[in-house]
Order: sequence, then C-alpha cells, then structure tokens
Amino acid sequence: MASTREKRELYEAKQRAVKYYNENGVPKKIEEIMNSMFYDNPADVYGYLSKYFETLAKPPTVSKITARQAYDSKGQPTVQTEVHGTVKNEDKLLYTHVSSTTNSSLLDNVRVEEREVDDQQRQENISAAINILNSDINNRIHATDPTQQDEVDRVIMKLYEELKVIEDERLAKEAEEMIKDDGESSHREDDKASVASGKKGKNSAKKGKSQAAVYVPDEPKEKLLCGSNAFTAISQATCCAAAQVKHVDIYEHVACLRHGEIPEKFSVPLPMVTIIQSGRAAPGKLNCVKEFMVIPKHDMPLKKSMTYIQQIYNYVAKQFFAKGGTATKLVNDIGAMCPTFDKAEQGLDLLQEAITNCGLTAGEDFFIGLNCAGPEMFDYDPVPMAGKSDKVANFPGQDMHKEKGKYEVMVGIAKVADDLVEFWSDLLTRYPSIIAIIDPMRKQEEEAWMRLCDRISDRCLVIGSRAYHRPGLLKDEELTENFKSSGIAFKLEQLNTVSDVLTCVKKMEGKNRK
Repeated sequence: MASTREKRELYEAKQRAVKYYNENGVPKKIEEIMNSMFYDNPADVYGYLSKYFETLAKPPTVSKITARQAYDSKGQPTVQTEVHGTVKNEDKLLYTHVSSTTNSSLLDNVRVEEREVDDQQRQENISAAINILNSDINNRIHATDPTQQDEVDRVIMKLYEELKVIEDERLAKEAEEMIKDDGESSHREDDKASVASGKKGKNSAKKGKSQAAVYVPDEPKEKLLCGSNAFTAISQATCCAAAQVKHVDIYEHVACLRHGEIPEKFSVPLPMVTIIQSGRAAPGKLNCVKEFMVIPKHDMPLKKSMTYIQQIYNYVAKQFFAKGGTATKLVNDIGAMCPTFDKAEQGLDLLQEAITNCGLTAGEDFFIGLNCAGPEMFDYDPVPMAGKSDKVANFPGQDMHKEKGKYEVMVGIAKVADDLVEFWSDLLTRYPSIIAIIDPMRKQEEEAWMRLCDRISDRCLVIGSRAYHRPGLLKDEELTENFKSSGIAFKLEQLNTVSDVLTCVKKMEGKNRK
C-alpha cells in the first residue's frame, strides 16, 4: 500500500511538473537555445545560456523606496532617495540619487531675516518630502516597472493631486474654525484695519504719484504642497534606476525615452561656465548682469574646451589677485568669483582679455554669455495699489525716494523696458562676442521682449529661464506668437518630473523654440 501511494504521488508530481514547465514554455525554449547554441558553437557555453535566459526573465520591479536627508555639492540639505528592486527573484539596491538643492524663489538681495525664514521652510520641505517618499510614494509605486517612466510619473502625480486635496480641505477647515472662534470681534478688527489701510493708501498714492512707473505685476506664486520636491526626487531616481537595469548610461536611457530608441550618434551639450558673478546682491554698482559665462564654439572637442575654460578661469583669478589681493579671489558656492564691478564693460573686457591670452579669438573660438536675471534688477513699487495690503520690503541700501517700477541696471541708473531694449542692443553691438543672454527682462514685458528678439536674435540667443512656467504647467499650455525666445532653461526641481521636461522639450522643438 505504501509503495502504491508513493508511486501515485510521484506520478502526480510529474504531471504537475509537466504542466508547470509547459505553461511557462520551458521545453520549447530549451529546445530552441540548444539547437541555436550547437550551430553558434560559443566558447562559453553557460555564458551563452545565461544571456539567453536573461532575456526571458521578468522585468525588474520597484520593491522599496528609502529616503533620508543628505547634503548636496553646495553643502545644503537635500533629499537622498534609494530605489530598491526585485531583479530575477532577488531584491537589490538599484540606485541611490541625491537631489540638487531647489533654488530659492527669493531674490539674492533680500534681508537676512527673510533668508532665515526661507531656510526654515526649505528644511520643513525636506522633512515632509522624506516622509512622503518613505510612506505614500513607497506604497504607491511598489511593483511598478522603473523603465516605464511615463507610468511612474503618472502614478506619483495622481498621488500628489490626492494629497493636495486633503491638505486644502484641512486648511479650509482650520480657517473656518478660526473664523468661528473669532466671532464678531474679528470682524470689527478687520473693519478697522481696512479703514486704516484705505487712508494710508490714499496718502501713499499722493506721495508716490510722481515716483512710480506703470508696470504689470508679477503672477502670484504657485502654492505647492509642502514636500512637493519628493515627486521630482522619485522621478529622477527611478529614471536613473531604469538606466542601471538596462545596463546603459543615464544619457542613453533619457535619449531612448525621448526618441523611442537609443540614437546611433550623440552630441555633447555646449558647456556654459560661469566665471564671474555680479548682480544686485554683489558688491559694486553693477546690477544688470548676474553671471558672466564663457562658451566654446560648437565644434570644439569637450576636453579641449574644458582645458581652455580652466585657463580662462585661472587668468581672471590672477588679474583679481594682482589688483586686490587674496580677498578678490574668494568664490561663491558655485565656484564663481565675486569682484566689485560698477559696469558690465569691466567683466566683458576682462573675459575677452582672458580669451585672447589663451591664443583664441573672442567671438570666433570662444564666446560670452550673460545671465541678466531681469526680475532681480527690477524695482517694484513699494506703495500698495488702492485696495491692496501687500507690503514690499525695504532692502538695505535701497533708496525709497528713487523711481520704482523700473530696471536698475546700475545703482542710480533706472530704465523702463523700452529703454532696456536699446541698452542691450547697444551692448551687443559693442561686444559681438556675446552670443547668449538669459532673462534680459521680466516676462511681463511682452512687447519689449519681442522687440529685443527682433533686434538681436540674428546674432544672439535670447534664453528664458524665468520667462516661462515650470514644465509641469507649461506642457499643458498653448504657446502663442506674442512671446518667444531662442531657448528655454528647464529645471528638474520642485514638482517637475522627467516626463514633464521631455514633453516640454518636444513641444518647444515643434515650435522651433530650442
């Protein structure tokens, strides 16, 4: 009886094995590879088999997300994201990604107190992002394929919308409770404040009538969920993890996402390296140029370009040291030197001299780019408009009696947008080696911006960095002919995802706005 039972169990086990292997196509696959291997006659038989069966394995999936605080290259706190995955039945770490610090929305010349508040908010955002990554995002993208970037980004953005609704409902409920608790006393205080504000507005308007210039105000700042940088972090991290899974470089994987396949040839982006930083927050009177950059010609090999850039940087540093000693060689957190300039010509002449010293010709072998940071040199009217109660900070060193609503290109010299068009056109005429300017003015100056493009775009690129909405919003917006630029700077920060940036790149190229 025992022998019969054992035979029956063995027979049933064999039948289950046959069914299992047939369902997974194992006999057929083994027969195919055995026949193929016989004719190919590989030197490494088991390596040949391993490579074949690896192509039949299930795609890796995300198994766990781990986030913690780290520090970026500037020494600023940021988010470190680890993507773990299941690869061929084994759980392993796919990639560790450290996000770059999100640029502050504050201008460089704000008061120390405002900067401290911004730093505190940055830390709160990092803590919230780490919590979201370790909980909600970890649960939501579990078992997803990291190579499917669109799907990953769709899932996490759906999660963001859900969390944003919950947060908005919470804030609305708190506001209702506060109003309920305050009662009639709160209404009386609001009435008094409104009357006082109205009187102040009338007096202020009279006082500033001859000072203020008419200008289009900035758009209200987008309200993002605290910790929104978690969604950019996980989008970048999964993109890098996918490259690891596919055994290709990150740039190859991104190119595949963009074109559908890995291109046969790649072109290396031109380096635009900041040598000197100036602008409104820097010492000196110069406000209209925040960064002086050098750019090699497009067909110069990257290795050769970087060698020349290093020589230019060293020459500039030596000139500063010769004139002002060690203090003039001090650099900021991006490695740029911060001298005292009173006009743009000082920086331009020095860079052209450095280029010539390398045996190169400025305007032929090497070029100059300027980050004008137009919004930062714009003086906003400190007098609230009628019915407004917003306050504008009086920054140290600001003269409250000078004209507002204009661009202070240099201390004491303010220009309206129309004058700024002439200013930049004249500067580029005198310095033909300049081939790129970034944010020459605010995006609200549409007519002046377009006139400037018409005047200089045939010899200089007009690039928008703050001139467009972030990619997450821009991808769904209709592009108009009323506002154009030669190029756009997209940034993977805040709530932007890899898919957002790639979509916007394709959209802009379709409109010939590279």
